[in-house]
Amino acid sequence: MIFDNTGKDMELKAIHTIMENLLKPSAEFTPIPFWFYNDAPDKEKIKKQFTDYMEKGVNGIVLHPRIGIPKSLEYLSEEYFRVVKYIVETAAELNMKVVLYDEGMYPSGSAHGQVVAANPSFASKGVRLLEEKPEQGEIITQFPDGKYLVYDYTQGTIRGIHFGEDDGEVGAPASADILNPEAVECFIHLTHDRYYDALSEYFGNTIIAFFTDEPCALGRNAGQFREWLPGLEKEIMAAGGRLEDLEAIFNQNKNDTTVIYHKLIKKHLRENFYAKLSCWSEEHGISLMGHPEASDDVEEELYFHIPGQDLIMRRVSPESGGLREFDSVQAKLSADIARLMGRRRNANECFGVCNREKIPWYFKGEDMIWYINWLGMRGVNLFVPHAFYYSVEGQRSGERPPDVGPNNIWWKYYRQISDYMKRISYLMTDSVDDARIAVLCDNNRVPYEEVAALYANQIPFHYMPIALMPEVQNGRLCIQGYTFDKVLNVIDADISEKAQGIKIYQNTQELLKDVLPYCKYRLDGTYATLRREILIKDNVEMILLCNEGQQRIDTWMDIPQDIRYISMNLWSGEYRCEESQGKYHVQLAPLQMQLLILDETCEIPLKEIAQKLDMGDRTGDFTLLSKENNRAEYVWKYDTNAVNGNEEFSICGEEMAECWCNGAFAGMSLYAPHRFMIGPYLHEGENEIKVVFTGSAANVYADAGIPYGIVGR
Repeated sequence: MIFDNTGKDMELKAIHTIMENLLKPSAEFTPIPFWFYNDAPDKEKIKKQFTDYMEKGVNGIVLHPRIGIPKSLEYLSEEYFRVVKYIVETAAELNMKVVLYDEGMYPSGSAHGQVVAANPSFASKGVRLLEEKPEQGEIITQFPDGKYLVYDYTQGTIRGIHFGEDDGEVGAPASADILNPEAVECFIHLTHDRYYDALSEYFGNTIIAFFTDEPCALGRNAGQFREWLPGLEKEIMAAGGRLEDLEAIFNQNKNDTTVIYHKLIKKHLRENFYAKLSCWSEEHGISLMGHPEASDDVEEELYFHIPGQDLIMRRVSPESGGLREFDSVQAKLSADIARLMGRRRNANECFGVCNREKIPWYFKGEDMIWYINWLGMRGVNLFVPHAFYYSVEGQRSGERPPDVGPNNIWWKYYRQISDYMKRISYLMTDSVDDARIAVLCDNNRVPYEEVAALYANQIPFHYMPIALMPEVQNGRLCIQGYTFDKVLNVIDADISEKAQGIKIYQNTQELLKDVLPYCKYRLDGTYATLRREILIKDNVEMILLCNEGQQRIDTWMDIPQDIRYISMNLWSGEYRCEESQGKYHVQLAPLQMQLLILDETCEIPLKEIAQKLDMGDRTGDFTLLSKENNRAEYVWKYDTNAVNGNEEFSICGEEMAECWCNGAFAGMSLYAPHRFMIGPYLHEGENEIKVVFTGSAANVYADAGIPYGIVGR
């Protein structure tokens, strides 16, 4: 306990509870990684891995069948379910949660080709453009230039779970047409119903959700085709479209008919696939989670009990700052939809193939922390790391790397990483922010460049899907406890009927002129890489600050006079309790996230903070002892005749660093400048400080030759 709350008011009790949850993060907010089940089952190995996960603060998995499972273990066979049942039973014994994955392997909807095997007419179909009249397939129309729009099988596939079933390989399973409601019913019967038959006793307790992944009606490797379903031409014409204008769907041109076409395809996909999976999950006491195909899919998210997205392939990157890429909408979009729908959680399948320089496994600790921060500051409160590998034997280590958990260099210290994600997830759950601006969006029309200035000026906002937009009440939009009195409409949506009496802005600059003078907790100066969220949790006001840039931020922020506050470093868990003088000194190193918990009762006991004694950068004092097997060991002999007890030094070097002072462990650091507190372990006379750097996992699994340790030594 950080203080005795006897006789304190409800606010102080709430602060006490918040601090307890931050200092001892709950398993409820665990990261739930993709667990690549990708090799022959070994009961002892599975239990050992799960026990290890629990020790590292990982209290759940997504059970994801993956390439590498032996062909003798047929997907959805009786033997397959015996293995799956053992996995779930083991998780239950350890009090872990399990999210079932609905495919073998992805995209979802085909049951590893078994849907098509059950009925060949369920194979993926679509339309393509042909120069000459075809001998097979159904001609939908002939265009004025003589070309034909033909409905036919796409020959699309999915990625399977056995070697020889990857993209382009002859064994790749056939994809199913998920625009066909009968094919979807077959898929649900083959997968969901059979999982329930085998594991019903675990549904709603150990098993908390089904994960659906990038559903695609065409299948993979069907680039010449576009989505279609029988009778769509009549729907297009009934909506005012012209069939002769449909040729534009093959060259990315846009006209009124292509807009109608895409809306109808999305509508049918939602009704035939997402809605059915959502209903099934609800009826069976679990959640539908996962993510749709595109980062700016909006209405698909409305069917998820845990809306989600996936941050992959460095499409949002630390190098660019993560503001102006097309995919930069995804985390905030799914988080805001969850808020506006009253969903407690939203998820992100993160880190997948986020390698540097396209080198497999070249994913640094600082990358991981940057992505966690980036997602958390946008409201993500359930992290799904991609991925933890059951096996890295042979080809398995090269299948969509990196492993970001047990087979990476930081696994020994993963408890600190999982606690960090838990703290952020806890703060972003059951809390509200102070956003008063609604940024209108619609399916595949989500502003991203236009909101960059809002981020850069620390102006809170929520994406507001038109499908969720409430009626105006007294000049405000009110939904799920949020009140918006300003609307940014840069997508030119026709909201005239719903938005009467509310202030609507057509561009960001006009909006900024009105809101900047009235910003809460104003900063001295402008910091484009500073992110700030003002949160209310259990009636306690908090300010979350994060540096998403590469340079240190040093400024002052207005906070209420004559209050006390707790300031906590969310990575380390260190905190201090101080009294406000009307200003807070914002000092954020790159990647640092800081939380302020405000107490207007002034009842938080002040905590005396020992002043750190900064010894500066001591890189030059270290001598190389050895450098081999992806580890570099350095030593510094430090003589002193006076010990303060709070000495701290920094050292610059590549990749993860561990420090020992006189044989006592003094900490781990994932990125430079690495800082270590050695004061408690120093004594007068000669001291030995040892720092060991471990090189990138890319050097182990990809023979990448990436430098590590002190540069030049």
